[in-house]
Amino acid sequence: MPTFAYVAKDKKGSRVEGTIDADGRPAVVTRLQQMGYFPVKIEVTTKAAAAKATVAAVNNAPTMNSRSREVRKPNEITKNIGGAVTAPAAQAAPRMRRGRITMSDVAAFNRQLADLIGSGIPLVKALSLLIRQIPNERLQAVITQTLDDVQTGSTFADALAKHPEVFSKLYVAMVRSGEAGGMLDNVLERLADFSEQEEQLRGKIKSALAYPVVMIIAGSAAVAVMFGFVIPKITATFDQLGQTLPAITILLIQMSKIVQGYWWAILIVLVAVVGGFWQYTSTPDGRAWWHRTQLRIPLMNEVVRKREVARFARTLGSLLKNGVSILTALDIVREVVSNEVMRGEVNGLVERITQGAPLAEPMRNSAIFPALAVNMIAIGEETGRLPEVLIRVSESYETQVERTVRTLTSLIEPLIIVAMGIIVGFIVIAMLLPIFSLDPSGGRR
Repeated sequence: MPTFAYVAKDKKGSRVEGTIDADGRPAVVTRLQQMGYFPVKIEVTTKAAAAKATVAAVNNAPTMNSRSREVRKPNEITKNIGGAVTAPAAQAAPRMRRGRITMSDVAAFNRQLADLIGSGIPLVKALSLLIRQIPNERLQAVITQTLDDVQTGSTFADALAKHPEVFSKLYVAMVRSGEAGGMLDNVLERLADFSEQEEQLRGKIKSALAYPVVMIIAGSAAVAVMFGFVIPKITATFDQLGQTLPAITILLIQMSKIVQGYWWAILIVLVAVVGGFWQYTSTPDGRAWWHRTQLRIPLMNEVVRKREVARFARTLGSLLKNGVSILTALDIVREVVSNEVMRGEVNGLVERITQGAPLAEPMRNSAIFPALAVNMIAIGEETGRLPEVLIRVSESYETQVERTVRTLTSLIEPLIIVAMGIIVGFIVIAMLLPIFSLDPSGGRR
C-alpha cells in the first residue's frame, strides 16, 4: 500500500502536514475529509521519507506515550511510527450561524475552493467537501444549490449567476473567464483578494467614523436628559423663589417645556424627515440628486470621488487581467460602481471605445477621473500593461481615501466638541445667571 504525504488546512485555516497509507489519492481525500481537513497538496512518498517525517514529528511533539510510541496533540490527527493515521475520537461539527452573507464569508469560501481545486480535486468533489465546512447557513444553502446545478450539467459560472444577491456580475464574469482559461483556482484567489481589500477599505472608513458618531449620540442623549429631567427640577426651584429670570433662562425653560410636552411630535418629525429622505434617495431621481450633491459637498466630494475611481480601476483591472474584453468589462464595471454620476461617465466611455477611441482619451474630458489617474492609464495602454496599471491606480486611490477619511474625522471631532461645548455652556449659563442674581431678602424690605 503506497504512502501519501499531504498538506492540509484545518477548520481554523492552520497548516497541517502528515502521511497516510492508502490505496490512492481518492482514499486520502476521503480520510482527510472525515478528519475535518481541507486537502491542499497530496503526493506519493517513499517509506523512508515517511518514517523520517514521522520521527521528526515525534521529536517535536509536546507529549509522548513511550509504550505505544504515539504522538498525541489536541485537535490533530494521531501519527505513529509506522505512518498509520487515525482520526480523533470525535470531530466537532462547525458551529453554524445565521444572518446575511458578508464579503468575508465569500472570500473565505473562495480561498478554500481555490486550495482544493489547485491540489487537483475536481470541482464537484471540492464543493461537496466545502459544504459541510461553511459556517454560514445561508451561504451553505446557496453552495448546495450551486453544486446541484453543476451536477446537472451547468457550468460553475452559470450556477453562480442564479444567485446575484451573493455573487455579483463581476464575480460571475471572472469565474467564467477562469473556467474558459483553465485557471479557476487563480481566479478564485484573486476574487478573495478583491473581496478582502474591499472589506478592509470599508472597515477602515467605518472605524474612522465610529468615534464621531458615538460622540454625537452620547452628546445628544446627555442634552435630552438635561432638557427632559434636570432643567424642569431647577425650573421648579426658580418658580418657588419668585425671582425675575434673565431672558436666556426663560428661553431655556421654554425649550425644556417644548421637549417635555411634545417629545413625541419631535420624534415623529425626525423619523418622517429621515424616512422621507431615505425614501426619496431610493428612487432613481432622488438617488441621482443625492449622488450629485455628494460631489458638491466640500471634503465629502474628495472621499466619494476617490472611492469611485479606486473601485472603477480595481474592478476593470481585475477583469482585464483575467482575459475579459474591455467592452464586456466596462459593462460589468457600470454595475459595480455605486455613484450615478460615475455610472454615467462609464456609459460615455463605452460609447467612445465602441467608436474606436482608446480608454484614456474620453477619460481626459471627464470631471470625475483625476488627471494623474488618466495619465497612468494612458501609459498603461501604450506599454500594454493596462491591467497592472489599473490595479496600481486602485491601490493608490484606496490609500488616499483612507488618508482623506482620517483627515475628515480629525476635523469633525473638534467641531463636535466645540458644538457640544456651546450647547452645554448655554445651559450652564442659563441656569447660573438666576442664582447669581438672587435677592437674599426674597424681594422684601
